[in-house]
Parts: sequence; structure tokens; C-alpha cells
Amino acid sequence: MAYNPAMSDRKRLHELVDSLPEAALAVAQGGLEHFQVWPPQQPPLQVRALQEQHRERMRRSMRPGTVGGGGSGGSYWTGPGGRIEYGSYGGHHWEDDTAVTVTHRFHAGHEVVIEERLRLANEGKRLIYTHEVTGPDGTTDRQEVAFTIEPK
Repeated sequence: MAYNPAMSDRKRLHELVDSLPEAALAVAQGGLEHFQVWPPQQPPLQVRALQEQHRERMRRSMRPGTVGGGGSGGSYWTGPGGRIEYGSYGGHHWEDDTAVTVTHRFHAGHEVVIEERLRLANEGKRLIYTHEVTGPDGTTDRQEVAFTIEPK
């Protein structure tokens, strides 16, 4: 059924919740709990810690005479207790001549961290892409792909 702003009332909201599949209830609950305080509350401690880690990486990666150094953001849903249940949060920064993107993905409360790196090698003739995925149990998988490119 399409959204109708004229029907934005508690009765319609109850109808929507009652029609949700079981698997969607945790996400809906997290979203509704997020709106219990209005205007919206600060992000959960988990996200604030990720934001601070990213800010510190950005500070370390900034070079004199440059502007910026990275960015961050995400979209996530919290569950009971403010824990992130679903969504992602990530940011990017520079480490010397390597562009680094770190993404935290959440599924059913479990976190997977993906770190991607891009750099030029061999006097600009190779583009190296590396990704490392770390699961909630600490298991890590790392892959690297090298592409031959024409220098500019």
C-alpha cells in the first residue's frame, strides 16, 4: 500500500506493524525506539566510537597545504538497548599515497569490517586494489588484485 500522509495516525501505524513479516520486527522495533526521543537522540556509543576512530585516522592522514582528507557516514538501525542491528557506517582517508576505505556492516547485530585500499605501483603502471574482510569472530580474509594501466 502506498504512503498516504493523510493517514499518518496511530491506527495506521498499528496496521503497518501488525502486517510486518516476523523477520522485519527487530528492524521496525529499532526504528521506533530511535524515535522515542524527539528531536532524534545522539547516535549509539558504537557509532560515536567509530566516528572518533575515523576522525583520528583523518587527522593523521592530512598533509600540510591540503584540504580535506576523508569523509564518513552511514545508515543503520538500532535494536533494543541501542545496539546497531542492521546497516553500515564507513569512512575514507589517505595513508601516504594509498586511498583507504573502511566500512562496518551490520547484520542481525553482527559486525563485518571491510577495509579497501587503492594505490599505484610500478611507476604508475599498475593499479593495486586490496580488500580485507574481518568477521565477528575475528576471522580475516585478504585479497589483492593488480591491474595493468596506461600511465597518464
